[in-house]
Amino acid sequence: MRLEDGRSLEVNMPPGMLTGQRIRLKGQGVSGGDLFLTIDVPPHPFFRLDGADIFCQIPVTPTEAVLGGPIEIPTLDGLVKMMIPAGVRSGQRLRLGGKGYWVDGDRGDQIVEIQIVTPKELSSQERELYEKLRQLESFNPRQNLPV
Repeated sequence: MRLEDGRSLEVNMPPGMLTGQRIRLKGQGVSGGDLFLTIDVPPHPFFRLDGADIFCQIPVTPTEAVLGGPIEIPTLDGLVKMMIPAGVRSGQRLRLGGKGYWVDGDRGDQIVEIQIVTPKELSSQERELYEKLRQLESFNPRQNLPV
């Protein structure tokens, strides 16, 4: 970082810094005083921080939701494979232990919220298969509505 007086400083940031925390640089301020840096962690477009836990929403296809199976999940450490259970629901949360943020030397979890996304456009073959599935399926999610 470059200071107003033209000096450049290289600062090693400890992991797990949170907005509002301060770092003291002894003797680096005006006239040899201390310099305090206030940390601002901007929001991330994909991850949301809550304490030491990191939340994210992952889109899955209807087929992935019904059948389950492994999918790749972005984490702070890169992509990891996660098993999606068969019959997962939209909004259901799954936990990746130890893949969260570092707070006070401990690492939180990553919470993955499932979002089932339907395709907007289908190929003729996909449409044909969905039509066939509609004829075959016995599941009716509206069967027990309380009205």
